[in-house]
Amino acid sequence: MRADRYRDYMYQLTDRVLKEVGPRESCREAEKQLGRLVASELEPSCEQVKVEKFTCSPSAFLGAFPYLIAAYVVAAVLYWFFPLVSAVLAAAALAVLYLEVALYKELVDPLFPRRQGENIIGVIKPSGEVEKRVIVSAHLDSAYEFNIWWWFKNASIPVMALAVLAVLLLLGSSIARTVVEFSGVPGPGTYRILGIVCAALTPVIGIFAFFHTYNVVPGAMDDLTGIAVLAGLARYLADSRAEGGFFPARTEVLILGLSSEEAGLRGAKRYAAAHAEEMKAMPTWGLFLDGIYDEQFLMVNGKEISMGTKMDPYLVSLAQEVARDRGWPLHAGTLAVGATDASAFVQEGIRSLSLGCVDTSKLPPNYHTRLDTIDRVRPESLAVSLQLVADMIERIDQVQ
Repeated sequence: MRADRYRDYMYQLTDRVLKEVGPRESCREAEKQLGRLVASELEPSCEQVKVEKFTCSPSAFLGAFPYLIAAYVVAAVLYWFFPLVSAVLAAAALAVLYLEVALYKELVDPLFPRRQGENIIGVIKPSGEVEKRVIVSAHLDSAYEFNIWWWFKNASIPVMALAVLAVLLLLGSSIARTVVEFSGVPGPGTYRILGIVCAALTPVIGIFAFFHTYNVVPGAMDDLTGIAVLAGLARYLADSRAEGGFFPARTEVLILGLSSEEAGLRGAKRYAAAHAEEMKAMPTWGLFLDGIYDEQFLMVNGKEISMGTKMDPYLVSLAQEVARDRGWPLHAGTLAVGATDASAFVQEGIRSLSLGCVDTSKLPPNYHTRLDTIDRVRPESLAVSLQLVADMIERIDQVQ
């Protein structure tokens, strides 16, 4: 497998960044330092490397949590005296949670400080005329540590579901009690019981005020290994061309290091919106690498539920075909919580796919926690991911 030649380079690059740059908060200097390093790694193999700057409010995506918790507590108290106001507060909290955190809309972003992010773009032109394009992307930043996931491990999802149900219960109870009071009909004792239940659930809601810290995790597999594969791909194609191996004849390869994925896909959203018409002007596909640490769990996301996005069926089947021909088991699954940068491109009409090597049967202990370190990354996962992407590019290039 040709990609084995770049395994040590990619693994050592990951290790180097963790030691020299460290955790990379969205739109902060460490993230930009990695961007500059990536640009220097791409330059020898790319016709052009450039930086695109944008602005966003990176702390808004998760920064509203303490305010949502406060709204619930106040609403739980007002339930006993002013149920209509309680219903309004609960509805507002749910709206922010759903639109900002689940759908990645920038609903409350104007209330938070704005910062500048930097996307890194490397362009590899084909040997012939450009007729199609493949974007290969990973994100530069690493996440805040999620306390809930660190504390509760695999129980985190049920705890999160219980918290959402608590808000829904408070909203429904407040609306029902408001209707009864306006009708002038005495309310049954059921409303008292519901109020007590909502109050009893306050501690469950309260822990979400500490959903995450502002400590940034190392981010080895999420998503520094993806960035390392981008650098490996540039070398792979340059060396292959020099040695008479595969090099795209008609396909432009765009290597894209994106900022602020952990801040609600802000870098991907800015790039996709700015280049939507350009990307639609010719056949364009996007391959997004996120979460690479164990090739035994090679996978693609067919759907990402939070944003309601469906990945391109052709790319899903192509990944499965390549993996089958290489003798690799590949799982096509669904991302139930959260989203990847691929979703931002899908929403702009760009055919995309999210690729990774993640055990999706449970909440990985190194996902958004301090355990996301290089000792949990298998070097083979980098080589397998690189070969999968290279083979997919080759087959796309060969399609008439």
